[in-house]
Amino acid sequence: MAALVACAPVKEPERKEKTVLRLWHYWDREESRQCLAKLVQKFNDTHQDVEIQINYIADEDFKKRLVLAAADGEQPDLAIVDSSDIQYYDKVGILKDLSSEIKAENYLSRALISCRTKDGRLVGLPLGLNCLIFYYNKDLLKQAGVGVPTTLEEFVTAAEAVTSDQVSGCAFPALQSEESSFCFLPIFWNYGGSLAQIDSPAGRQAFGFLKQLAENRALSEDNVNMTISDIAWEFANGNIAMAFMTSSYENEIRKENPDLHFATTKLPCGENSITISGGEVLTVTCAEHEKEAREFVRFMEQPEQTELYLDSVGYLAARRDLLKKQIQTDPAKKAYWSYLKQAKLREIEPYWPSLSMEIAESINRVILGEDTQDELEQLSERISRIRRAKYEKE
Repeated sequence: MAALVACAPVKEPERKEKTVLRLWHYWDREESRQCLAKLVQKFNDTHQDVEIQINYIADEDFKKRLVLAAADGEQPDLAIVDSSDIQYYDKVGILKDLSSEIKAENYLSRALISCRTKDGRLVGLPLGLNCLIFYYNKDLLKQAGVGVPTTLEEFVTAAEAVTSDQVSGCAFPALQSEESSFCFLPIFWNYGGSLAQIDSPAGRQAFGFLKQLAENRALSEDNVNMTISDIAWEFANGNIAMAFMTSSYENEIRKENPDLHFATTKLPCGENSITISGGEVLTVTCAEHEKEAREFVRFMEQPEQTELYLDSVGYLAARRDLLKKQIQTDPAKKAYWSYLKQAKLREIEPYWPSLSMEIAESINRVILGEDTQDELEQLSERISRIRRAKYEKE
């Protein structure tokens, strides 16, 4: 009997099957994607029963894909979304309340305002902040005999002067996505515009600014198919002289071309230059694995994880403690913060994505020379219709 007991096989403990979560994002920059992959791998390595898988969705398709997936019950567990889209996603019922996972007192109110719903719930973790700034190639401007523009009128003159068969004077993202509106709004605001009155002298000046650049070949028609990342790559390789891009691209450009002589400054919109700020937000979008998804939010909320991606992604920190550290140790970050804290936000409304796409479509038509004489009148009516629909539903 003892021999039989001694020879009995040892029963191995059953291995628990891993819970697999999907995380969707639209980051197209390689450095940002690699950083996200490292953070997810770090989480996976410390959570034996959970595995997060990353899926990239192109920015111009992201909103539609996420909403359609949710309608079919196939949405991801987690999603990194644009801060301007939070109210829209909450309105369609995708986002989970993360108030218990986020220590609001640790974050800037500017970072939280887009993440907070009308009834006060926090439905996203702000990953960081950025703003639109002016990039220019010092050598190309010098060769063309023009100074660094400080007004939009000077910008047009400089762009036309530096344009050649090899170099575009400037670039502007005109792909029909949020990036187009993001880059256009500061131009419009600096002419004194308001979206409540886009069919106005300010609206005509802002769209006329783009039209003049396009008609004089200082702004290429190729822009209608370019993202900001595409523009950054072309700028880094000396094919574009000037561009409006977010502050997060500076390190990437220097890494792509260490020999490029370029600089950044406030948008060339006069003494009281107005910029726009934005950022990305981590959200929980599915109830099936909500417990595990919340655990990843808590992981990403930790300062040590935040610091890992701030430099790679090029953000200013949304956390008060880490922002203080950034501006104390990095003069460039201090300058960005000085500019960003005066920046304007996009409308924090569920209808914003629809309104933004209407603006982007008009931008596209203007650059291609396909706009009509009543382009702004028609755009104004479409914007009013979107707003009326929102208030009629309420």
